[in-house]
Order: sequence, then C-alpha cells, then structure tokens
Amino acid sequence: MTRFSEHYGLRKCQAELDFVDIPLDTDIRLFVDPYALTVETDPWFIECSNLVIGFFERVIGSIRAGDEATVAHMLLNLHEPNETHLGFSSGRPSGRGVGTDQARDLYERLQDSRAAQTGLLKDLTDCELVIPGISSDKISDMTINILRGKLVEYTGLQCSQLGLPTRRVGSGRYWDPQRRNWVNRYAALPVYRDRRIVLVPKAGVRYRLAADYQEYYRGFVLDYLQAEHLHAGSSLVTLLKSGRRKVFKKDLRTEYPCTKENLFEFSKEHPEVLDEYKKSLVGKTRPLEDESIEERQPDPRPVDVLKLVGELRSIRPGKAAADAYHDFVLGALESIFYPQLRNPVKEEKIDEGRKRIDIVFSNGAKTGFFFDIIAKHGVRCPYVIFECKNYRSDPGNPEVDQLRGRFNNNRGRFGVLVCRTVTDKATMLERCRAVMNAGDGYVLVFDDSDIIALLELRAKRDYIALNDYLDAKVRQLVM
Repeated sequence: MTRFSEHYGLRKCQAELDFVDIPLDTDIRLFVDPYALTVETDPWFIECSNLVIGFFERVIGSIRAGDEATVAHMLLNLHEPNETHLGFSSGRPSGRGVGTDQARDLYERLQDSRAAQTGLLKDLTDCELVIPGISSDKISDMTINILRGKLVEYTGLQCSQLGLPTRRVGSGRYWDPQRRNWVNRYAALPVYRDRRIVLVPKAGVRYRLAADYQEYYRGFVLDYLQAEHLHAGSSLVTLLKSGRRKVFKKDLRTEYPCTKENLFEFSKEHPEVLDEYKKSLVGKTRPLEDESIEERQPDPRPVDVLKLVGELRSIRPGKAAADAYHDFVLGALESIFYPQLRNPVKEEKIDEGRKRIDIVFSNGAKTGFFFDIIAKHGVRCPYVIFECKNYRSDPGNPEVDQLRGRFNNNRGRFGVLVCRTVTDKATMLERCRAVMNAGDGYVLVFDDSDIIALLELRAKRDYIALNDYLDAKVRQLVM
C-alpha cells in the first residue's frame, strides 16, 4: 500500500503531517462530517462550515420556493470525490460518491421530501436523520464536493510547504458562494497515475458522522415515546409483579419501526426532541488522534514520534542547517500539539509581504493549554506564532523583540521562540517578562531539552502532563 508520504519520499509519520496520509491505490475508511465543522473554532474550519451551511440553505430555500431549475443545477453538479481517497472502496477508488445517477436520485428525494418542504430540514446533518436513502457516506461525499475549492487550496499550500512537485490540472467543480455557481479552474496539485490528489486536514475526518438516525431513534425517540405511553396509560403499558407499570422498548419498536419516514413524522410533531438530540452531539465529535487514523489504514503502522528526538540531535546548530531545523520544528510541533493546534503555515507573509513568520498555527483548542491561555489568562490567541533559531548560542533581545513585533490583535499575542540552547535562563526569562509587563503579549522559549521532553510526553500520550509542562512555563513567566 503506497502512502502519499512514501510516494513523495517525505520520511514523515502521520503525526508529523497536518493531513491524512492517504493510501494512493485505495481508500481509508474515514469521513468528513459537516456537523463536526460547525463545532470547530479555528478560522479555516469556520469558513468551511459557513460554505456548507450556505450551500444547503440555498438548496432548501429553492425547494421551498419551487425553483426546480436551481435545485437541479446545484445537486446535479456534484461529482465523485475520488481524489481524496476517503470512504469505502477496497481497491482503486471507484467513485462511490454522488455521481450523475445518484445526484439525480438525491435531487428527487429532496424535492419530494416533506422534511424539506416543511422547513424541518435545516442542514446536511438532518438528511442522515430523516431522509430515506441518504446515508452518512453520501453526506461526507457531498460535503467534500462542496468544499473542494477549499481543499484544493489547502493541498496546494501543503505541497508548497513540503516542497512537493505538482502539475497544473483541473481542480474539479466546487461551489463558489460569491458566484452562487459551480466553477472549475486550473490548480497546482499532486498527481498519481494521471489522477489528481486532494488532501484533507486530519482534524476534519471522523470514523463516522456524529448524527446517526438509529442512535436518535434508540436514545431519544423511544425514550420520549416510552414516557408518553406510560403517562397516557396506553395498551403498551405492562403491569409488573412488583406493581410497577412499564412500557417495554421492544413493544415500541414493533409499534414504531425505525424508519426515516417514521422519524420524520415524529420529528415534525416533536421538533424539540430533534433539537435536544442535535445539542447532545456537541461533546461527541472531536478530532481523531494520529493513532486512531492509523487504525483505519489498510496497513496500520506505529506512530513513532520518538524518532524525532534522534533527528533533532542529528541537526547541527548553525546557519548551514537552518532550513533543516525549520522543517524539523514544523513536524515536531505538529506531532506534539495536534489537535489543539492545526493548519500550520510555514513562512507566513505579513505586512504586505515585507516580513515572514517562520510558522503560524491556527488555534483550534477547546480544552488544554491553548484553550486555557485564552480562558484563564485572557490572552488573545486565534493563532500561535513560532520563530525558529538554529543558533549555537542563546538568542538575545533582537530575537525576542522580533517575536514581540509579530503580535497584534488579529494574529494574537502569544508566541514561542524555538531555539537550540538557553544557557542563561534567568536573563531569557527576564526578556520574556519585559514583553508581558509592557502589555504586548506572552513569549515562551523552547530549547532542545523542552522539545525532547514534550516529544517524550506525546509518545506516551500523556496529554495531562504535556499541558502541565506548558502551564509550568507560563507560571514561571507570570509569578
């Protein structure tokens, strides 16, 4: 099984990559959940969520307005997302997504759906719950199709950062919300066996969709019906020997079979139950760990982050190895801090291209250190800024001031100076405190010993200790 990383000679494990290291001759059984997009907090995912929501709102609005031409145009332009290598195929991806015939079937199902006509259907997640024939894998494929433009941009950025060869090929159709139309363009993409490859951020994939119509039926609909029949004293109530009255779920399943048609009728009568179910999903979807992604690979492999310790020690300090050190730090930070940090941009241009930041991560943390730095310390931190210095000696005031100069209210006011050694830790700490005391932001410093300690904690998957290690750095700064 040839992985993307192997084909391009990256010598990186899944933990060092921000995207799913897809097998190129088959698919990996992972899916893109539109609901998961809505609960992610970093800017890239918010943009994706808004794109999917806007598309579906237009589809439903057109159905309710009787605008069949618009509905047909929007749905019949969906094509098979073979290029992402996500889904069910066991051999070479064969396009089991929303093809022409299936798109027409989807159009007919939504057009005829009373859920769409009545307004009960509000987003793609609802299709899994109340629309017959629309399964979770098809919803994932629809989401990928809508987001293809964003994913193509993401793929181009990743290839540029990793120095991978690309070809100018057709991007495939994607939804343009400004034009309100499907568009196609040429894009620089990796190509394998004359087929384009589109990468998907690993923070955006799941084992399955959060919403599940059978789970909705078992955990919410049957519970509600059980209480309702018991209160009404219906014929389904059984008197137990103890004198207690009970409605058995097996009897309810006979009376109310688990079909999406029945779920629609129930949800129409009791929309509050559907709302409660959807609220319950918030804590049930979170990014998969690298090890969990590997479990779904056709050929699972160990996630060996400790190899990075040896790689770090093999890079000599000094200008000659600055690029190698920069590349190493990017992969090491991804390994250590995902999923709190994701979507890294190497050499991010700022100030109209006059300056560049070595590495910028989006902050997608909902728990842990990078959430606490906002919630507990009140530091604005939509992005986390890293500067890398492969010096033989301690960085000085100019390097700390350089990082300080990257801060503003849009980028945030938290950054890390990553360097090889700090021999005078007291002086370095005072430099960082001066930035904080001036109200400019928080600067932490990681040297080789810090990176190795964090990698060792990540290897053990001891995320509590990893967060404590970072918190101790901040305590040392503020106390």
